[in-house]
This record gives sequence, C-alpha cells and structure tokens, in this order.
Amino acid sequence: MKIKNEKCKMKNLGKVFLLLPLFLSAESFSDIQKDVINSLTYKMAKEKIKIFKKKLEIVKSKNYGSVDVKYSYAHLFNQPILKMNTMQPVAVNPVTNLFIYKEIYTEFPAGPQNIYSFEAIYSYPIFTGFAISNNIKKSKLELIKTKLEAKNVKRVLILKAAELYSNIYALNKQIKALKVAKNSLLDAKNQVESLYKEGLTAKSNVDIINAKYYELLAKIKEVKSQKNRLLNMLSFLLNKKITKIDGVNIKQKLPKPNFEKRVDVKALKTALNISNKDIKLAKSLLYPKVGLQIGLKKEAQNLLLSKNDYQNIDRSFVGVGIEWSFDLGKKSQIEMAKIAKNIALTNYHNYLNQIKTEYQNDLDTLNALKYQLKSAIAEVSARKSYYEEIKAKFNQGLVDSVKLKDAISNLAIARAKRDYIKSQIFFIKTKLILNSGVSDANN
Repeated sequence: MKIKNEKCKMKNLGKVFLLLPLFLSAESFSDIQKDVINSLTYKMAKEKIKIFKKKLEIVKSKNYGSVDVKYSYAHLFNQPILKMNTMQPVAVNPVTNLFIYKEIYTEFPAGPQNIYSFEAIYSYPIFTGFAISNNIKKSKLELIKTKLEAKNVKRVLILKAAELYSNIYALNKQIKALKVAKNSLLDAKNQVESLYKEGLTAKSNVDIINAKYYELLAKIKEVKSQKNRLLNMLSFLLNKKITKIDGVNIKQKLPKPNFEKRVDVKALKTALNISNKDIKLAKSLLYPKVGLQIGLKKEAQNLLLSKNDYQNIDRSFVGVGIEWSFDLGKKSQIEMAKIAKNIALTNYHNYLNQIKTEYQNDLDTLNALKYQLKSAIAEVSARKSYYEEIKAKFNQGLVDSVKLKDAISNLAIARAKRDYIKSQIFFIKTKLILNSGVSDANN
C-alpha cells in the first residue's frame, strides 16, 4: 500500500513538472519590453549607428591631411631627343679672309625610354573656410541623431507590442468567457435532453440549446485563431517565439509629460542643429582654400630608382597653393540652406503641437474608458444575477431554453466587453507613458 502511494506521488509530481513550463512560458509586458532589443528592426537601427561612427572618423581624418603614395612605370615608344640648329664655320673666304658658316642640324638623347617614378605626397589643408571643423560638428550631430532615432525605433516597437499584447489579453478573456458559457450551456443541454427523453419538454428546446452550444464552439475556435495570428505577429515583431502572455496592469500612474525629452523630438531638434551647420558649410564656399603639399619624388631609369643619365633623380618639393572660386551660385546655396533650416524649424514646432494634441486626445479617451469600465463591471454583475435567476426558474420549469440561452450568451458578452475595456485602458496608459517623454524607452 505504501509503495502504491509513493507511485501516485511520483506520478503527480511528474504531472507538475510537465505543466511547469506552461506556467513559466507566459510573458509579462515587462518581459516583452525587454525582448524588444531582439527585434530585427531595432538591430538594423543599431547597425546604422556604426555607419555614422565610421563617417565621423572619416571626417575627423581630414583635419590631419592626407598622404598619397604612387609608384609607376612607363615605356616610351621613341627615344626622347633634343634637336639643335647651329651655325658652324666650314671654310675661309680667300678674298675677305672671313669664315664661311653653314647651318648644322644635330640631335642628342634627352631622356630614357624606360621611366620609373615614385612619389609620396603629404597634403594638408591650412585653411578651408572652416569647412572641416563644421563638417566634424555636423557628423557628430548626425551620429547623435541616429542614436536618438534608434531609441525612437525601440519606443515605437514597445508601443506596437503593447497594442498586440492588449488585444491578445482581450481575446484570452473572451475565450475564457466563452468557455464558461459553453460549460453552462452543456449543463443546460444535458438537462434539456433528459427532460425531452422523459417527454417533459419539446424537441425545439433541445434544438435551440444544441444550436447555441455548437455556435459557441465555433466562436471559441474563431477567437483562438485570431489570438494565434496576433501571437504570430508579436513573435515576428520581437524576433522570438511567444506562445502565452500574462495579465495587464491598469493601475499604472501617469508621469507628468515633458515632450521635449521625447527621443523623436530630440531627433528633430538635432536635425535643426544640423541645418545650422549646413548654413555654415555653405558660407565656407565664400572663403579661399589654402593648402600645403610636401612631396618626396624620384624619377629614374631602373626599378631601384638609382640611375638617371639625363636628369636629377630626386625631385622632392614643398609647395603652398591658394584656390578661390568666384562662382555666383554660392550665394544661392547659402539661401537654400537657410530655407531648409526654416523648414526644419517649422517641422519641429508642428510635430511638437501634433504630439501634444495626440497626448490630450489619449487622455480624453482614457477618461471615457474609465467610465465605460465602471458601466461594464455593473453590467456583468447585473447579467450574472439575471442568469442565476433564469437558471433557477429553468430548473423549476418556469422558463424555456431560449431565455436561458440568451442569459448565458449575454453574460459571456458582458464579461468579454469588460475585459476588452481593461485591455484598452492598459494600452492607452502604456501609450501615454511612452509618449510622455519620461519613460525608460526615452532614455
């Protein structure tokens, strides 16, 4: 007997361990928020930051000048020659005793046919009209903007996840309400069938209950299918398989909003600062460009650059150059940059007004939902009392199956409605927190 009890305990323990993963697999919304970093969309946004980091490194390198190294070989089809025409005395005039001159044409080799050349040139921008310094500042701002945009991608993903999460929660509760209704109908179905067999009720009452019972079964299948589709969408969003979710918290406290701390607003403000740098870069075109070059250069007849029978091997140099372009279109470029800045400024203020309006609208929606929830809770209580009354009368044979069926159905609808409103309160509150500018997603 003791051995049998031990086996039963082990069997029950095994069932607990089998069921344990089902409880552990439910994802809370806090888990979902953390899982957002697995999203491929977020990962792409993070990779974009690396591009702008490299761009900043490239722009900074312009401040140190550049070194160009070149080694070349050329073979000339013809030998370079130097042609000379000279007048040379060829005889003496016997009468005058003066020399008689004749034009003589002579040619000399002027250079090698095989030319080997090496040059290493260091170029340094002495003055660029502040273009390099402004380019560095602009690249730094672009990097900051990209980081802010990545944070905003995370905020938007959390918001989308919250919407899916709240809808899945509502469907879970709807399935639960439908299952409770199904069990109630099943009891009624069995009772009506027993009464019918005893000849105490009409066949139509059995048919009505059966029809509603199978209608509920079909509805449960339909809602489960909707829930699975949303779970698949959430899994895709998070790049992680989600099979279950936890409950919702509708008691979150709303922080005082600070819209200028929102990452999307900060990104727009940074874009405005970038437009200021674009104006300065356009103005830099008005200045002359001054550059320094130091070159180590050799030209010879052999691979090792050690022989040149015609010219000096070493042709190293140092030089300074000034370039100043008087293009009339430069002023237009400055004006274009100023117009772009005005557009960015208008866009910034317009976006700020837009998010303030959306936030206020969401607050109004939340207040309306709170009243709707009170009404829905009262309706569930009323529907439950009515169902219990009808069920008692049905058991006494005072009402038919139609009223019982309607009471069960209306109670399920009321419960689903109440939980749907809860899910929407959760979503709106989460949205308000994320859009307040002081949530974790904005840091």
